[in-house]
Amino acid sequence: MVDALLMAIVLLQNILPFLGYIPLGPFSMTLIGLTVIVAGTAMGPKDGMLIGGFWGLITFVRAFTWPSSPVAPLVFTNPLVSVVPRLLMGLGAGLVYLWGRNRQWSMRRSMSVAAGVAALINTILVLGLVFFFYQTPAVATAFGAKGNQTLGYVLMISLVTNAVPELLLDILVAPLIAIPLRKRWDRINHVVR
Repeated sequence: MVDALLMAIVLLQNILPFLGYIPLGPFSMTLIGLTVIVAGTAMGPKDGMLIGGFWGLITFVRAFTWPSSPVAPLVFTNPLVSVVPRLLMGLGAGLVYLWGRNRQWSMRRSMSVAAGVAALINTILVLGLVFFFYQTPAVATAFGAKGNQTLGYVLMISLVTNAVPELLLDILVAPLIAIPLRKRWDRINHVVR
């Protein structure tokens, strides 16, 4: 039931303007990763992968039908770029959270570190795969490259302008949402066992 609710939130974040993506020129600051991180840290790696995969599938379909940015139809029509990083983001959030808890870290610290790692997984994989697969003038231009700017240069700017704020937001906000959900999830699972 919680997975269905989180999927509904991801769907709404994709449909309603400024709820999941904040457009910044050719880029979009993504808030949906926060939902994936919450799923992974509060409910575990499998649920994180489920919610992340759902987001990736929506990203893939949306690239063909209703792109979130000028870049989306050029790069997110490849499931290696649109789906795989989101799956691994949810998996990473859950595994890093569990790793931190096994090291006797507090719930907040474990979730903050997991959120940071998950945000980096998504960002590095998406930008890295775009760089690897799409070294074309059309993609560089869609990303906003001008003159002799290369795709790599523009992706580095995206890393600073989009990825850093997303990372900070995820580290600060994910524990605020996930801690109460995790406590509730633990109580439910304890009663069921």
